[in-house]
Amino acid sequence: MSSPKSTTTSLPHPISDLGAKHYYYGLYSKPVLIARMGNSRLTGPWAYLWLKEIRTVGNHPLKVVWEDNLACRIHDILKSKGVEWTSTDVARIGFVGESVTPVHGLTIAKECKQLLVANKIRESVVTRYISPKLRKPIDSFYPTAQLLDPLTSTLGPFICNAITPWADGTGSFYVTDDNSELYLVTAHHVVFKPDLVNNNRYKHKFSGQPRVNVVLFGTAAFTNYIAQIKRAIEGKRIIVEFHERRVKETVEDHDGRDVEDIVRKYAAVEKLVKEVEDAIVAFKKLYDDVEKDWGNIDNRILGYVRFSRSIEVGTCPNGYTQDYALIKIYSSKIDAASFTGNAINLGTQIAPDEFTCLMFPNSKNRNAFKYPTNCVFKVQGMVPDKEMRDPTIIDQNSEPCLLLMKRGNTTGLSGLTLGRANDTLSFARNYFDNGETKTSKKWAIYPYDNKSGPFSAKGDCGSGIIDCLGRLGGLITAGGGLTDSSDTTYATPITLVIGSLEANGYNITSEATLTA
Repeated sequence: MSSPKSTTTSLPHPISDLGAKHYYYGLYSKPVLIARMGNSRLTGPWAYLWLKEIRTVGNHPLKVVWEDNLACRIHDILKSKGVEWTSTDVARIGFVGESVTPVHGLTIAKECKQLLVANKIRESVVTRYISPKLRKPIDSFYPTAQLLDPLTSTLGPFICNAITPWADGTGSFYVTDDNSELYLVTAHHVVFKPDLVNNNRYKHKFSGQPRVNVVLFGTAAFTNYIAQIKRAIEGKRIIVEFHERRVKETVEDHDGRDVEDIVRKYAAVEKLVKEVEDAIVAFKKLYDDVEKDWGNIDNRILGYVRFSRSIEVGTCPNGYTQDYALIKIYSSKIDAASFTGNAINLGTQIAPDEFTCLMFPNSKNRNAFKYPTNCVFKVQGMVPDKEMRDPTIIDQNSEPCLLLMKRGNTTGLSGLTLGRANDTLSFARNYFDNGETKTSKKWAIYPYDNKSGPFSAKGDCGSGIIDCLGRLGGLITAGGGLTDSSDTTYATPITLVIGSLEANGYNITSEATLTA
């Protein structure tokens, strides 16, 4: 990226194929560089193979003018050049289908640079991620705690339309109405395949009307769940065999060493073996219960779609995409004793101290946070629209930041994914078969850092995004990139989803509770 004081009197050389391929080395979606407006010449592979990561904008004059008019003016330049772009994130522009030529890209970049000091263009597409009662979460002390989580009411259930079990998605958050009826919110295209036929407003109006049932676990998700339990059992068996060899070698190879030391080691290893064997018994019981109680897809029906707006791009007052569905949860599937409310299981993959430091990198913000002893983090309130643009939390460099977490279908049992909200909104463009185009705002979330992995992938659509203070932030609707993993996750703010539901006659609250 060029210096703010630099000027460009002629177009730089087009980017080489090698440079285009490797310039963004390290980004998960493997974008291709089309043009850059820096004056320095890139030479040799060593100039490109530096590890890159996406960072939020932070305090920058760009934030003040981006949504007001700058983004629209850049869109006008792209339109005048015939560029079919799919998303504009700050300093990055995506194209649909065949990329423009490097020379054409430089021409466009030069015009954009008159508005934005330096602008990088990336190739990208926006992709929409596509009986027994739920149980109560158990303490992480128990060996099955992590494996049991998908069968609880904590946030991030793996769901799908019962008639399209191959199309997995994720549930976002719960709401209750005036009658204490429980609902789960997800994305419209999780429960209705996003095409011209199914992109209609849907409402279940009367008891005799056929229902669009929603189930826990699609085919692939259930198969993966069973496989994870099997792997856990096999892993424990390996540990038992390892410890049994330790016991044998300790006894056989003591060579006259202190007998008391041998006895202590033997007792310690025997205790470990007993714990692992107990875990195997618990895992086997869970496996049998899951196969018996949840193996039939009819037993996995959680509820039915009560209401869903058609996917409408950029039509709401704030220019966001409307993409949500309201699922009525059958009372037979959950009761007050096992219902967690809106709560996210932090899991066991990230230790309490590490999680606390990641979510509160500046110790000034850390004192008020207490890691939940049962790993279940209660979710209360919503992130205000103002804080999406002007975060109040500060990072280790005392820069404003909004740190986020989510559980989703692709995360599985491995735990959370963490991310950073960009404090400058993105824009995405949709192209329709009739030649119409529409642009909408997107709340963009980046990976936490270059070691954390992507924040989302296909199958995570519908997931709820939670900030470090335990507030609902957004509902994942899409991701940017050509691969299954995304450098950029796009979401619609929860405040807009709640507002739209209320405007359609649903008097609901996200402070969801059930009475016995």
